[in-house]
Amino acid sequence: MGKNLDKNNRLDLRVSNDEREVVVNTLGLAMSEGRLTLVEYEQRLDAVWASTTRGDLAEVVRDLPAAEKSTAVDVAHTRSEWREYLDEWRWWFGGAVVMNGIWAVQWISDGEPTSYWPLWPLGIWGIILIAMVFMPEDEKTDKD
Repeated sequence: MGKNLDKNNRLDLRVSNDEREVVVNTLGLAMSEGRLTLVEYEQRLDAVWASTTRGDLAEVVRDLPAAEKSTAVDVAHTRSEWREYLDEWRWWFGGAVVMNGIWAVQWISDGEPTSYWPLWPLGIWGIILIAMVFMPEDEKTDKD
């Protein structure tokens, strides 16, 4: 709600959809933290979308602490880290399909099963991916 407030912070000014979205996000964060029940959350959402002035919006969140921007950023950053991690596993799976395909063609062309060589690259790659959970990258090196 803060980016569109004028210098007087007048509560009688009409609200925009962007201002309503900010309050909706604040309510969602409050519900995820356990500050609101689902019923309260739904009631307040109805009030947000029915509000016409900044005063109406301020009334909806008056008993909630101000949402910290860092909390929302941290949640988004954590989600993107996990998404990247799961993408690494998709690459691993793709590599597994290709390597197993090559091994199967080799098996068929030889007429007998050969040693299962994809175990070595896939095993090492998998160990590295599992280690990434326990040994995350240093954030300072990412920013440099």
